[in-house]
Formats: sequence, C-alpha cells, structure tokens
Amino acid sequence: MPNFESGVSSYIKGRCMVEVNFPVDARGNADVSCNQCPYYGRTSRTCQLNKQTVNYPEKYIGASCPLTFTGEIEGEDEDV
Repeated sequence: MPNFESGVSSYIKGRCMVEVNFPVDARGNADVSCNQCPYYGRTSRTCQLNKQTVNYPEKYIGASCPLTFTGEIEGEDEDV
C-alpha cells in the first residue's frame, strides 16, 4: 500500500479515447454541437471531458473541445 506522508514523487499518466456520434438528418444537415454530446453537462453548462464552460452549446462546439473530427459519416455507404 502506498504511503504519501512524505508527498508524491511522481505520477503515472492514464489516457482514454472516446468516440461521439453526432446526428445527421435525412437532408445531410449535421448537428455538431455540445448539446448533442453525451459529455456535455447541461445543468452545469460545462464539458465533462475538460471541465470548461461552453458558450452557445446549442449551436457550436466549445473552443477547448478535446474531440478531433475525422469527417467520416457513419452509415453513409450502407444500403437501405
């Protein structure tokens, strides 16, 4: 069991990768906004990934959004 009475000498980093799917309507209009992200805290109006306050989450993504966007649209090549 670790003993931190003398302080912390170093840290070990842990990382995680998340994937978020944003909706696209039948006409091809995408809603890429914090409001559509499951990591957006509506009550606190903050991103739960970076703990930053988000301005205009119904319309935009936050300036400090940690997500990177590939431009891929899931289901685009699937036959209906």
